[in-house]
Amino acid sequence: MKTKTTFEKYLPLIATAWLTIFMLRLVEVSAMLIVFGNEDGMLLSELAGLAVDLVNGGAVMLALFPVYLLLSKCSGKLVDIIYVVGIESVAVAHLLILQYFFSQHKPLGSLLFGYSLDEIMLTVTTANVSVIKVAALLVIVTALSTGGFFVFKTKTLTKTKTLTMVSAPLAVIAALLFSGNYNDFTINKSLVFYKAAIEYETEEKVYCHEISDAEVEEYHQMFPEKKFVSEEFPLLHRFETADSLGFYFNEFERRPNIVILFVEGLNDDFVHDYHGANLMPNLRGLMEKSLCWNRCLTLGERSFSIVPSILGSLPYGEIGFTLLDQLPLHLTLTSVLNAADYQTDFFYGQGSWFHKKNIFFRKNNIDLIFDNAKYSDKYEKIVVGKENYFWGYNDKCLFKQSLEVIDTLGDTPRLDMYFTGSTHSPFIISETERYDRRLDEICDNLESNTDRKFFRHYRNYARTLLFLDDALGEFIADYSKRADFQNTIFVITGDHPMCEIAPKNSLKRYHVPLVIYSPNLKSPATFSNTVSHLDFYETMVAFMGRYGVERPEFSASFGGNLFAENNNIAFMDEPRNVIDFYSDGHYISGKELYEVDKDFNIKKINDKDLHATLRQRLEVVRKISEYTSLENRIMPTDVYCKALNDSLLREFKSDADIVFSGKYKNLIQDTDVTEFDTLVLDFSLDYHGVDDACQVVYNVKDENGANILTEYLGLGKDGRKYAFHRQIPLAGKGVKMFFNAFFFNPKQQDCTISGLDGILLGNIK
Repeated sequence: MKTKTTFEKYLPLIATAWLTIFMLRLVEVSAMLIVFGNEDGMLLSELAGLAVDLVNGGAVMLALFPVYLLLSKCSGKLVDIIYVVGIESVAVAHLLILQYFFSQHKPLGSLLFGYSLDEIMLTVTTANVSVIKVAALLVIVTALSTGGFFVFKTKTLTKTKTLTMVSAPLAVIAALLFSGNYNDFTINKSLVFYKAAIEYETEEKVYCHEISDAEVEEYHQMFPEKKFVSEEFPLLHRFETADSLGFYFNEFERRPNIVILFVEGLNDDFVHDYHGANLMPNLRGLMEKSLCWNRCLTLGERSFSIVPSILGSLPYGEIGFTLLDQLPLHLTLTSVLNAADYQTDFFYGQGSWFHKKNIFFRKNNIDLIFDNAKYSDKYEKIVVGKENYFWGYNDKCLFKQSLEVIDTLGDTPRLDMYFTGSTHSPFIISETERYDRRLDEICDNLESNTDRKFFRHYRNYARTLLFLDDALGEFIADYSKRADFQNTIFVITGDHPMCEIAPKNSLKRYHVPLVIYSPNLKSPATFSNTVSHLDFYETMVAFMGRYGVERPEFSASFGGNLFAENNNIAFMDEPRNVIDFYSDGHYISGKELYEVDKDFNIKKINDKDLHATLRQRLEVVRKISEYTSLENRIMPTDVYCKALNDSLLREFKSDADIVFSGKYKNLIQDTDVTEFDTLVLDFSLDYHGVDDACQVVYNVKDENGANILTEYLGLGKDGRKYAFHRQIPLAGKGVKMFFNAFFFNPKQQDCTISGLDGILLGNIK
């Protein structure tokens, strides 16, 4: 009898859980109707999801009843409070997780764990979500949940009533699941996230630090057109790519400027009629005068992939090449052109620290990184939310500011690189009303009511495309007034299709336009061979050989060139897993095999032998990518130095741990650097010791021991991996100069350095 009485006391908590579940689904449905409208089957799917949640919630509450039974012996009121607070805490977490679903139209999974805390905070603070509205929603849900509990306590809830409440959702589940309405709307978004979090934390993350000779040989056989030269450095091959690009240009009078535009969220679909509308007339007009690749693929579902892929045809590392803690030696278009006396610049409207772009570019000896910390005060800042978070500048400001900067750089040939941001969350543009009117005009002229409905749902995103297109048009128009316009090549491509608008299929997640334009082109042309961003580096370096840029003898390109068919392309998806692979008209994604047509439409097929072959190729590519990235096996030091015209002054490496507690520990002593204009100090290590106890110090002294320059490089946190790349300009020609580097341990704490790997280079301009 006592157990029955206790269970009856427990029934209000079950009812409270169900009430909370109902309110959360109501919030989800209301938000989706407001943001996206009633998509086909959405309401039925959400109803099925509600039924599943009610049953799952009831099952969890029943499973927790023994705990309630035990705790209620101590204090019935206290245990009620604990359970109500627990229900409300789960509800609060669910509402926060839902915000991602509302913006991205898909549940949040393990993607979150691939970002640093700073990147997560940036994404959250710039998501253009009203904190006040979310907070109000949290208060309303928790208040109703608490109020519901007190109401239910005053009612008599019998087992019969409870069984009736359970049977109803079970019937709904049976009816709706058999009708096929189980999809992203149906599933519980919190359960998806918690499952992904558990899998991420419990599964062993094994990256490839060793590679077999057989796997290297298998990789080499996948690319028979390349003359590989090393098993220790599996990617290394002779640079024999022909200059096919030069055929399409009239001869430039001098070395051309290269302008590369990494365009945020630029889906290939956007540059064609998209749901009956021409959203990008300026870019489409430019494409009619350009070289265009209509089957170009980016290598990642997010922005992390494009910069290293385009500029260096580089492997993917663990979760993206630029996100490696220690970047291996590598070449890029930036470093090669910098060595050929090009001015190299990166312009960005946001913070260049995002995805560690600043570290990557510095590793490649860039001359100028111009990000949101350097803009003129005359440009309007984008400030997000009630917290007034400074996001950066829109694309029109980006282009106008960059041209002002370029005017100060002299007459040196340039590599100018841009990363746009207006078509990225928080999707804030200037002149919003103007672009709303333009979008309304476009919608009014559409024949299909479905298309008009689509643009109403995705208004915030579509108007940023109109804005971006105008920004690109104005940029080219402003550039055409410059004296160096005729001598400039523009490269335009997307980093990835816009995530907020669902792609047509899994492969279309990677389909982006690639456009090369110059007023010096002989004629436009369109190419239908399958290529990726990995094919750009060798194509452009081969072309620049026409204009005095020395082509490296060797390449470690992960791709080929833009005028050949690329038949083995691996992709890194949103959670940073290499699980998608394209090869010769076939595509595997997850566990499925597809046939691919000329428009990148895919059709599921069943061919176990082919599936196994492609799966094996994917695994080999993944291993080679990880091994070369993590073990500094992209290229040897001598190849790197020769390609950049650097002299190797010192190479310091230790496979054994360096343990010391003294005040000083030398790395490099009294190296004569008198003849050089610039030094490059590049090294990495793992630090184990008291936080902030040890530093790396380098200095340059004259022959009398007088200090010319000194820099302290801190080692802050115990157990961290560190990497440093410093360009050190030397002044005082004719003065004898000596370089020193050492560990400085002023408190003489116990320190251990492992994995030390570094070089000191000298360069004469």
